[in-house]
Amino acid sequence: MEKVTNEEKTIVNNLKFIGLDLENPPDFLLEYHDLNYKPTKAYDDNNFKVYKYLKISDIQILLTPTNRLNSLSEKYSKALHISNYLDTNNEENLINSAKFLKMIENMNKNEIEHIEQEQNEFRNKVPFKVKYEDNYLWEIYFSEFTGKYFMMTTTEDQDYSALFYLIKKQIECKKNGTEEYIYVPICYEDYTKRYLKKSEISDLEKYIWIFTKQWPQIYEVFDKDNELVMHVTGLTEVYDKIKSFYKLELRTKDDAVKFYQLLKALFILKTELPFFYDFEVLIGEEGELIFEYNSKIISFKMLSKFIKDEYKKHAQELKKVFEEKEELEKKLIELKDIEKNKNLEYVFREKQVATYLECKNSIFGRIRYFFKGKNNKFRKKKEEKEEKSSNIEIEKEISNNIIIEKDLYTIEDLINICVEHNRITLKNKNIQQDIKAISEKIKRLEAKIKNATLFIDKIEEHRKSIFEFWKFTNKDETIGLNSGKEKTENKETKKLKRVFEYETDLEDYGIEIDRLQKKSMTKEECDAVFVAGTKNIDSLNTIKNNGQIKDDDFEKLKYELTKNNEIVYNESNFDIFGNVKEDKTKVSVLGNKSHRESKKDISKIIGMSPDMSKEDYSERIFQLNKYINEALEKSQNNIDINIYTSMPDKLNTDNLEIFHIDPKNALEKSIEHEKINLYRITVPEKAKLIYYTNIMYYDNYNRTLPDGMNISDKVLFDMSLYKIELKRQRIFRINQDISETTSKPKIVCTYEYEVKL
Repeated sequence: MEKVTNEEKTIVNNLKFIGLDLENPPDFLLEYHDLNYKPTKAYDDNNFKVYKYLKISDIQILLTPTNRLNSLSEKYSKALHISNYLDTNNEENLINSAKFLKMIENMNKNEIEHIEQEQNEFRNKVPFKVKYEDNYLWEIYFSEFTGKYFMMTTTEDQDYSALFYLIKKQIECKKNGTEEYIYVPICYEDYTKRYLKKSEISDLEKYIWIFTKQWPQIYEVFDKDNELVMHVTGLTEVYDKIKSFYKLELRTKDDAVKFYQLLKALFILKTELPFFYDFEVLIGEEGELIFEYNSKIISFKMLSKFIKDEYKKHAQELKKVFEEKEELEKKLIELKDIEKNKNLEYVFREKQVATYLECKNSIFGRIRYFFKGKNNKFRKKKEEKEEKSSNIEIEKEISNNIIIEKDLYTIEDLINICVEHNRITLKNKNIQQDIKAISEKIKRLEAKIKNATLFIDKIEEHRKSIFEFWKFTNKDETIGLNSGKEKTENKETKKLKRVFEYETDLEDYGIEIDRLQKKSMTKEECDAVFVAGTKNIDSLNTIKNNGQIKDDDFEKLKYELTKNNEIVYNESNFDIFGNVKEDKTKVSVLGNKSHRESKKDISKIIGMSPDMSKEDYSERIFQLNKYINEALEKSQNNIDINIYTSMPDKLNTDNLEIFHIDPKNALEKSIEHEKINLYRITVPEKAKLIYYTNIMYYDNYNRTLPDGMNISDKVLFDMSLYKIELKRQRIFRINQDISETTSKPKIVCTYEYEVKL
């Protein structure tokens, strides 16, 4: 009797698992229908656009001796129907049959069961992200010429789970006389354009990107009845670099067109009128993308009303700014007339002096100057005002023609009135600047005329030249020129401050602050800060606020700190090493740099042992509070920074609290709660703030610890030291709790505080 090898046993068991009998393969697996498939030359099959629910029995199976990275044309040209791998009677197929047996041997049952479980979840519900983890395993194609689907499996790869799952289900359905569907991507399938044109889908991607700054994914998904639903998925920032998934389902052509038109309208307003419109992107109750303007949701249904209301608002504002413009222009004309007369008066004084200097050499010349001055006193020339009223009337007529009364307004109407509103507003600002400049010039001219009058009254004392006149009359010019700066000189000069972006600046800033804390803080102070970063912070706050630690809380902490060390300490087993856990030859890596330092041990810092009493623990916590206060005195924040924490309860501003620099990490603390309170505190430069840099987690006996914040983004902040004012409250939703098929948007209530030094 021949001995059965392990390989043969594996093949037999695997064949039995999928229900395939190689001696009598099912007829439907041996039937081949012509496909007449024409591979597309250019397409990105890494980003599937179309997903379908397909009948398992409608999918033919091809095998190709290539791998997944080969081109489609090469894979298809070498592909053979599965019957060529199952027919062992034909000698030409022996090599293929041997290859198929090898694939059977390498089959992974767990992977097939995973696919089955996955497809059971997808049976009635499309995955939240449409795309799912192992979708690349399904190389399923559609031939437009024959209307048939086929799966092409590459034999040179290692994962055949999708192939054998399909064979298993086809055999089961045929045997039971049932029909099942699978949810799969269709390779090289372009959009059907049933709802939106390809150019419109491309525009939609662009519109969404301009609002979310993340490129969306747009899919066409067909259900079992071949009904289409367009799915739009992606990421958007909802608050301070916190991103959330979103998903929109456009179930009809009308839904798709309305959503496209809404996005197009908002895109045009945002790009054409950036000085007026900036729409906020949020997550809706169903996890969809919604748009807000001035805390009001903008939907397609209310888009016409929004445009009409905005038009009316800008029409009223345009009338006001134009009335303001008329008043400003009248004032400017008056000031220009005053300036002209002041200039004429000053020139007249200058001519008086010049005439005197010409005539002063003889007695008759002085008499002639005297009578000339008497008879030629300065008289203001009554020049007619510039005819600007006609221009004002023309502009008024232009603005009035823009304001149109009608029932419905288009985006073009809104753009025109906004552009005119902005134009007149800018013109008013320019006129105000002109008025200010001319007013300053008039002040200087008045000062020069005053000095000129004094010079002429004492002209006998000034016998040198006309230059003496100019020098004397302009002696107050500096004051006149600087008069516009007097207000700003009294103000404090504001120096430029660094702006902190944790995504780009945390690495360098962490190194900077770690070096400062290593120099300024003692080991005891660093140990105390380390303890504050654990559950013991509740005890620290209790003692800090003159409270008593509860017996239950102490016993729970004691158990957690001693559960890995049940030894009762005495002289015979006393730990002589203290905090020195390893010798100097032990090497660890932190921030891609090696070091020979030991991690801190919370139990040893506190001195926790099974026989420690609550009174001893309270005394130790009191000492640690003192060290934390000393560390805070030495600390100083070097930059304005936002810090975050989250909790289901109200923030106690009398406590020490652990905050995060990254809001995503702060949010993660409370993500399991139904309602999340996210607190943001803006801490100014020079406030007392301790950062959890590397020195807070490691002892540095060997002086080899790398600088930085490679372990945590936490900070320790004592809120009781400062007045903390609530500046703003806000609510947003976030899609975080996402499974393959479901999501549950959670409400996040944000509270934004500022620290007053």
